[in-house]
Amino acid sequence: MKTIYMKLWAEDLEQNLFCLLGSLALALGVTLFIQPNQIAGGGTPGMAILLSHLSGLTIGSLMLIINIPLLILAAYFLGQKFVWRTVVTVGMISLLVDFFNEILHVSALTQQPVLAALLGGAAIGIGVGLILKGNASAGGPTILARIIAGRSRIRPGHLILAFDAIIVSSSAFVFGSIASALLSLLSVLVTGRCIDLVLRKNELNDKRVSVSSC
Repeated sequence: MKTIYMKLWAEDLEQNLFCLLGSLALALGVTLFIQPNQIAGGGTPGMAILLSHLSGLTIGSLMLIINIPLLILAAYFLGQKFVWRTVVTVGMISLLVDFFNEILHVSALTQQPVLAALLGGAAIGIGVGLILKGNASAGGPTILARIIAGRSRIRPGHLILAFDAIIVSSSAFVFGSIASALLSLLSVLVTGRCIDLVLRKNELNDKRVSVSSC
C-alpha cells in the first residue's frame, strides 16, 4: 500500500512539474516573442493579445477573464482532477505573463518578425505540450473542443483549427496588416508541430491534443 501511495505521489509531483515548466515556457513565448512583435498566434494567448491591443488591459488579466467561463464549463463536463490542475495552470500562466510584462518589463529578444513567430510558436508549443503531459490544459478553445468532441462526431482538431483561423484572420484587422496574420499563422503551425514533438506519437490522441491547444 505504501508503495502505491509513493508511486501516486511521484506521479503527481511529475505532472505538477510539467505544468510549472510548461506555464513558464508559454509565458516567455508570449512576452519575449509574440506580443511585442504584434503576432497573435492561436488559442487564449492570441485572443488576449488582440483584446489587449484594443482595450489596453493586460494580457495576463485578459487570459484569465477568457478562461473563467470555459473553466466553469470544464468543471461541469470534464474530470475534477483535470479541471483543478488546469485552473492552477491557467492562473500561473496569467500571473507569469503579467509579471514579465508589467513588473520586469521584459523586452523582445528579437525584432525580426519571422524569427519571433518561429521562436515564440516553438516556446508556446513546448509549453502546451508539457502542460498536456501534466494532465492539464492551458485553457482556451481546447476546453470547448474537448467538451464538444466528447458529445459529437466532430474532431477536436477541426474545432481548434476553426478557432485559430478566426483569431489569425482577426489579427489582420486589429493590427491593420496582412503580414501580422501570416506571421500568426506561422506561429500557430510551429506551435502545433512542437506540441506533437513534446508528446510524441504514442501519446497523441484526438481527445488530448490538436493544432494549438492553448
